[in-house]
Amino acid sequence: TSTSCTSIMESNASTAPISNISAKRKSTLQEVIQAIRKEPNVGRKLLGTAGTWFLFDVLFYGNTLFEPLVLKGAFGNHGEEQILKDTARDALYLSLLALPGYIVSMLVLGRRTGCVLQTPRYVQLQGFFLMFLLYGSIGLSWNTLASSNTLWKQVLLIGLYGLSFFFSNYGPNTTTFLLPSLSFETPNARSTLNGLSAACGKLGALTGASLFAPLSQAYGNAAIMWSCSFISLVAFLLSFVCVEE
Repeated sequence: TSTSCTSIMESNASTAPISNISAKRKSTLQEVIQAIRKEPNVGRKLLGTAGTWFLFDVLFYGNTLFEPLVLKGAFGNHGEEQILKDTARDALYLSLLALPGYIVSMLVLGRRTGCVLQTPRYVQLQGFFLMFLLYGSIGLSWNTLASSNTLWKQVLLIGLYGLSFFFSNYGPNTTTFLLPSLSFETPNARSTLNGLSAACGKLGALTGASLFAPLSQAYGNAAIMWSCSFISLVAFLLSFVCVEE
């Protein structure tokens, strides 16, 4: 009898921590759900933070893989032996245009430029709007600029494309991960909704990386640039209507 009592006590002792952890997790989940329900305008805010993060990562990661096609369009293909060297050189040109975007964003965020306070939302709006104009300009002039032996046309194509990365870094590539923390007011909901927004960004990265190459083969490079312009416009409108600080 004493042996069986000891076994029962040991069994209860081993299962008690597990049941306590399960109860604590359930309680935490209920608290998070209640906090999300209490968050003002949670649907609109989440559409703003998650939607813009998704759309931006479609653009950013899609264009990262699409970049060699733009470089080939600007400078042509000089044979297989030169591909690696040329790609590294040409990617350096784009990086030199794109990298200062981060620096500019750090310099202006939270400060006034003229009569405008450069909040993360406002910086994101600027970035998406200028990306919309730049991608549209590339799409409009692609057939004229691509595969041209004229130096100024090559420089113009790379300059426009490089500026799209500059304003990506200056705008949404700096702000998309900041705005969820600023938009959601309820502490218990903030981290969960921030994580959900980030997950939508990863889904956007997968979408862009998967679709750009086959769509380019099917519809041409100019159509990709027009699509990027349209996506940037949608992201701008979402930022304007749904994103709060």
